[in-house]
Order: sequence, then C-alpha cells, then structure tokens
Amino acid sequence: MKHDPIVEEIHQIRQKLLEECGGDLNRLMARYKAAEIQDRSRLVSTISVRKNLRREGE
Repeated sequence: MKHDPIVEEIHQIRQKLLEECGGDLNRLMARYKAAEIQDRSRLVSTISVRKNLRREGE
C-alpha cells in the first residue's frame, strides 16, 4: 500500500490520544463523544449527505 503522510499523521494523533487515555478504548471513545457534542455544528450527517447527492443527481 502506498504511504500517505496524511493518514500517517492521523494514526499518530490517534495513538497519542489513546496514550493520554491510558490505553483505555472506552475512555478514548468517551473523549470522542465529548468532542462531538462540543463541536456539533461541524458534524455532517449521512442523511444530509444523501440529500445533497440526490439533489446533484437531478
């Protein structure tokens, strides 16, 4: 597989966050959920994506 520096950076950040959570996946997921709630305006739902794809296809 081709080396992708962006994907590598994402993996490094995820590893750092996991380490900050003591290697506990439940704590990491709780952290993700808290960030999701805090930045809800930045989230994209699959429903809105599907609606936009349908509009583009018209």
